[in-house]
Amino acid sequence: MKYEVIKGCVIAGKTHRVGDTVDLEGRLAESLLGIGRIAPADESKTENRAVGVEGAEEKPKTRKRTTKAKPKAE
Repeated sequence: MKYEVIKGCVIAGKTHRVGDTVDLEGRLAESLLGIGRIAPADESKTENRAVGVEGAEEKPKTRKRTTKAKPKAE
């Protein structure tokens, strides 16, 4: 089964960083799940994160600049 590394760790002698996907089975997977180093990988989550380029699903958000209040002259 595939798992996603959520905290950097060494698995079977190899260093894995956050976001890596590893294929593990058995007791090793159970123990790493138990201590919170890996989580089951969700392979179905793919999304288009492009904003403001060709093929983007939405337009970029624009911000309005707020005006500063002028101090009152007495």
